[in-house]
Amino acid sequence: MRIEPYLPKSVRSRYALKLLGVSLVIVLLITALVTVTAVQVSDRVQEDQLQSVERNAELEARALGQWIDGKQQVVRTLSSHEGLTPVSEERTRSTLVTERDALSPETETLSVVERAPDDSNGTTEPIVASTDRELVGEPLAATDINWKPTTGFSFDGTDDVILSLVYTDEDGTLVAVASPLPGGEHVLVAEYRTSVRAERFTSTIAGTETLVLGGFTAYVLFDENESRDITRYDGPQPNTTIERRILEAEPTAEISGSVLTDSAVKGYHTVPGDRVDWVVVKEVPRSTALSVTDRVRRDLWLLVATVLVGFLLIGVVIERGPIRSIQRLARQANAIAEGDLDADIDRGDRIDEVGEVRRAFSNTKAYVETITEQADALSERSFDDEALEADIPGRVGDSMASMRRDLRQFITRLEVFNRVLRHNLRNQLDVINSHAETVEDSEHRAAILEATETLAAVGARARRVDHLMSKELRPTPVRIAERVRAVRDGIEAETEAEIGADGVAVETSIPEDATVRTDVEVLTTVLRSPLENAYAYADSTVTVAATATEDGCVIEISDDGPGIPEAELASLSAEEETPLRHSRGLGLWELKWGVDALGGDLAFDTEDGTTVVIRLPDLEAA
Repeated sequence: MRIEPYLPKSVRSRYALKLLGVSLVIVLLITALVTVTAVQVSDRVQEDQLQSVERNAELEARALGQWIDGKQQVVRTLSSHEGLTPVSEERTRSTLVTERDALSPETETLSVVERAPDDSNGTTEPIVASTDRELVGEPLAATDINWKPTTGFSFDGTDDVILSLVYTDEDGTLVAVASPLPGGEHVLVAEYRTSVRAERFTSTIAGTETLVLGGFTAYVLFDENESRDITRYDGPQPNTTIERRILEAEPTAEISGSVLTDSAVKGYHTVPGDRVDWVVVKEVPRSTALSVTDRVRRDLWLLVATVLVGFLLIGVVIERGPIRSIQRLARQANAIAEGDLDADIDRGDRIDEVGEVRRAFSNTKAYVETITEQADALSERSFDDEALEADIPGRVGDSMASMRRDLRQFITRLEVFNRVLRHNLRNQLDVINSHAETVEDSEHRAAILEATETLAAVGARARRVDHLMSKELRPTPVRIAERVRAVRDGIEAETEAEIGADGVAVETSIPEDATVRTDVEVLTTVLRSPLENAYAYADSTVTVAATATEDGCVIEISDDGPGIPEAELASLSAEEETPLRHSRGLGLWELKWGVDALGGDLAFDTEDGTTVVIRLPDLEAA
């Protein structure tokens, strides 16, 4: 089904608009496809990033759990060191310093404290040896260690290990691990700076911030930014999704997941271990985490913009290139179709389709010019013109050759008939006249002589018409009034009678300065024919009037006679004669052909007598 008939005319008439419409449809389809793709990609990337951040949090939580397990194992092993003997403070301290220096950088202090005989909260036990001399002799409370309320500073046996809560000092956050010495009367306490351990947090996405939240409070215990205080997660705002999950779950329950907020993508996971109640949280700025989505969206929209610009550029190139060339060719072709063979079609040097169209139009123009030149040669009866030698292919060429042959034969026959008829008619009329002079019956002699005079007049008029149709026009300024008087005087001289006799009055209304630029000889013939007719058939009055116009003149010749028969005017209008429709002589034909030769118009009014209206242009102006 074609949609073009349903388009507005302004669109159907311009290929560029149709191309623009198709381009817009394509761009809309691409835009819709890009939008759907962008949404799908966005959702997929968003889901992948959430899972990626969650996995990263899980890996960090497992690494942190392994770190805690390792520290507990180190403390349990170190508590059995033979160099830890409370009876020798210096030896014990030396051992503690040596071991601390061999441990990881996050090891803050190693201390040996007396163990209380009963359950304790870990505040009053005296410190008997420590890597920090200032702590020796001080109660365990001097270390600010915050032991868990559920276990305090109590042990189930000499192989037991306990883990404190995360606590702070002026330098950051710490966690303590304690395990009894083999005798059970003393306890090895190790403090680890968690803020230093936080420096080793790793992330797969740049800009990620890692935090460790407490399983009881959901407060930030430590993070890689070395926070010196235990603060509420996300500040004073109401509980976040992660906070609610932590607070609603059991402290030792495993929780994990991911959250997308306006500013960040967050993943969280519980640190594994029976004694640990930490939750690792990974926070990635949304702009970073979803940068792939934004980049994909940006690239897709850039693709749409590129496609749109591409179509616009194609439209501009086509509009300024082929379409303008085609429009120019169309104007030139229309000019040629209107007869302007001077329209120049530039063949150019293009070898593309536009160049082919140009060459085709140029060949068409040359074809038309050849036909025109041959038609001009035929109209001028120049049968030996070089233009007639050019080959015209196709039916038109066959028709031109046939017309040339037929026209040449017709003109030859016409010239032969004309010459023979004129010669024989004149000779035979002379013979008839000479014999008529010998006829004694004056009545028959008068009839014969009148007939021969009529035939002689017809022959003379035929010669005049033939000359009129074959002569070359010579435009000159002609005063109309003078030319009318000259024609009138000539008719009077030929008829040897006073024009206006027998009661016929002649009236003229012609300004003396009325002038027209035309051929004098042809104008004389044009005026003679209607004046002769008017003088011959007028009852009482003949009127001749003329007026000058901007581009020529108008001449009216009227008489009050019976009027020209309708049959003769019909024959003249049809430009042919038949047995049933013909004129009585050559007078009207001489008038018509003369007016046509001068490029004028001829009209008749026979309602009241006969009025002949002749409109002639100024040949110079034409």
